[in-house]
Amino acid sequence: MEIEILKPTDLKSYKELIDECFGTSNDLEKYQKYNENQAYKIFVVKEGTTIIGSATQYALDLFTIDFQPCLMLFNVAVRTDYREKQIAKYLLSHIIENARKEGYRSISLTCLDTAYPAHKLYESVGFTKENSLKYAMVL
Repeated sequence: MEIEILKPTDLKSYKELIDECFGTSNDLEKYQKYNENQAYKIFVVKEGTTIIGSATQYALDLFTIDFQPCLMLFNVAVRTDYREKQIAKYLLSHIIENARKEGYRSISLTCLDTAYPAHKLYESVGFTKENSLKYAMVL
């Protein structure tokens, strides 16, 4: 298994992974824009040429903890056939180490209250559950 930054040539395979894991996703053009935006890094785990997992990090310039740069993680995904093989843990550990090397001081993510396997995963790599309440507005 190899971890790398998503390449433009792998966008279709990435979209297929997101569709499989979340039931739907954006158009390829939107993923192309994310991939070109320097604030985003889409990490993928490959077995051979197949993308089997991914996670997206977003660097926040305005929202900082103690005036230190921080990251948001989202779209942590592993193909169904590859789950329970420590792939997400391997990927998250890589992202955390990379963030430390790049000088980030914190990483945040959100997770559904009922996604218990995800809670266990995040806690296993050092995340702690914070008291917060999410507000949203559909425009």
